[in-house]
Amino acid sequence: MEYVVQTLLKTVPSLSQPQAVSIMMEAHTNGMALVITCAQEPAEFYCETLRNHGLTSSIEPDE
Repeated sequence: MEYVVQTLLKTVPSLSQPQAVSIMMEAHTNGMALVITCAQEPAEFYCETLRNHGLTSSIEPDE
């Protein structure tokens, strides 16, 4: 769990520690969580970086 929080904090600099913990807990409880809503280019970077650290990640259009 701490690994996920630290990976989120390193990957998405705009996240605070409490936000990263909340995202991790939501993913742990529900099997998925929204990390960030942003433009496509940074989303692709974040997605790839999370995957490179062993976390499942995907991009979906904002609705």
